[in-house]
Amino acid sequence: MSARNNDSTTVDDSPSNEPELEERSDAVSQDESLAGDNASFHSELEAANRRAEESQEAFLRARADFANYKRRNEEEKETLRSVMNADLLTRLLPIADNFERALQAASQTQDYEKLVGGVNAVYRQMQEFLTREGVTPIEATGEEFDPNLHNAVLREETTEYAENSVIEELQKGYLLNGKVLRPTMVKVAAGDA
Repeated sequence: MSARNNDSTTVDDSPSNEPELEERSDAVSQDESLAGDNASFHSELEAANRRAEESQEAFLRARADFANYKRRNEEEKETLRSVMNADLLTRLLPIADNFERALQAASQTQDYEKLVGGVNAVYRQMQEFLTREGVTPIEATGEEFDPNLHNAVLREETTEYAENSVIEELQKGYLLNGKVLRPTMVKVAAGDA
């Protein structure tokens, strides 16, 4: 028997295990790299989620601020409207007072001439007030019909007026600072048939 067989230590004559160790080392290295990438990905994801939450909160605050702005703006407009209406009505009250005085005087004296004179005086006062406020009448009779200024409610065949001209003013129209406040209600010439 040879000593080789009796030796308790045996020598492995098989090929070297070094490539297998290198593959395992590469796999471990890739796992560690993936773990690092995974941790980096999670931290980036958390940062992105925080930014998204902050953006959402900022958006909600901005939306609430805008809603508050709109509400305050509407309240301010309504307050301004009320103040302007009160001012306008306060300036109209003397005209109403004069109408009342004219009617009282006419009823006490039963004088038609005084009633007409009083109503004319109040009418002039009203016209002056409207002029000061920038309200002017729209000229219509004899003018060519303009749908921007006139509201035609009747057409009448006539040879007295040119086709499509205003032949009668049924209700006076007004401009307020150059813009139509109320169009003039008119009768328009249709020409002869």
